[in-house]
Amino acid sequence: MKIREKWVNEKNPYLFFFLFFTFFCIILRADERDTWHQPDKVMDVVGVKPGMIIGEVGAGHGYFTFHLSRRVGESGKIYANDIASRALASLRRKCESEGITNIETIVGEVEDPLLPKGILDMVFIVNAFHDLAKPVELLNNLVPSLKPDAPVVIIDRDPTKFRDSAGHFLTEEEILEKIEQSDFELDRIETFLTKHNIYVIRVGKEMQKINEEGKCGIKISGNKREMI
Repeated sequence: MKIREKWVNEKNPYLFFFLFFTFFCIILRADERDTWHQPDKVMDVVGVKPGMIIGEVGAGHGYFTFHLSRRVGESGKIYANDIASRALASLRRKCESEGITNIETIVGEVEDPLLPKGILDMVFIVNAFHDLAKPVELLNNLVPSLKPDAPVVIIDRDPTKFRDSAGHFLTEEEILEKIEQSDFELDRIETFLTKHNIYVIRVGKEMQKINEEGKCGIKISGNKREMI
């Protein structure tokens, strides 16, 4: 231990300052993301409440997941989905280190997030919709997981609000086109975020009726629809 302390003091006199600066940057980055996403206001606007059961598609390392977790509380539940198992492993480690017990991770498929059936009050897709390989199929495979009239909330960057020289993000028109191709209908668009738009969608009335009367869902795989 003494050798290590001597090495730190003599060989790396600026190590403390480097570590402090790194920690400061992490905190600053988190604050910056909160400024862009305004998670508390977003949850207020779309109606996230304590006790809710919520699915999140493309949760990644859990930036928005933990905001949802705090809002729904111990009586609620968050199902955090992603196809990247390493990202979800990181999310689980944070849950373990902080004693968070209301988050469950689910490794999904490209077309299907594999969320539990019939119990979700809401689904979030934050900063992930533009990266989905098969967004229409994935949206349709959410239908069996949702309670009647439960919304899906898509939060994605709007290229008109910032410089997207690479053309990586979808325009509002492109997102609306994919929603129209799915079994969902647009409820409303919220535009108060500085870099993102919020699309609140719900299962179309015809599909909702089929889903309720049949008491089953429809599994989408490519162009095939399979009752489940």
